[in-house]
Amino acid sequence: MPFESLCKNIIFKDVPSYENIKVDKQMKELFSTVFTGMGGRYTRLRIICAITEDPMNAMELSKKLSLDYKTIQHSIEVLEKNNLIVRKGEGYGDMFFPSELLSSNLATLYAVIRKVESKLDRAEKKYID
Repeated sequence: MPFESLCKNIIFKDVPSYENIKVDKQMKELFSTVFTGMGGRYTRLRIICAITEDPMNAMELSKKLSLDYKTIQHSIEVLEKNNLIVRKGEGYGDMFFPSELLSSNLATLYAVIRKVESKLDRAEKKYID
């Protein structure tokens, strides 16, 4: 499933060219675990893309991404556990935002995604257009 150009334009708009990225090894390991593992990798990156554009709650994410609410909840738990998103509010209407940890390491995330893409032959599996 290709990611909308929105994701590339909003999240990675200030990232230096791929060749000039200095990768943080600890963050590379974290991002590799969270965003390149088989289960939920695309969903988690889509959530990051969506809340970077416009912070929202789990139900809004479910509607925007056309995914089951429980799928969104599970991915949110993984992202929160790894300190990649921040929850604001209490209860059903909690809003989600990208964390400072994620925001300050976008270049490393971009490098991880590009490396994965280079190993994929099929266009439909690309993370970013």
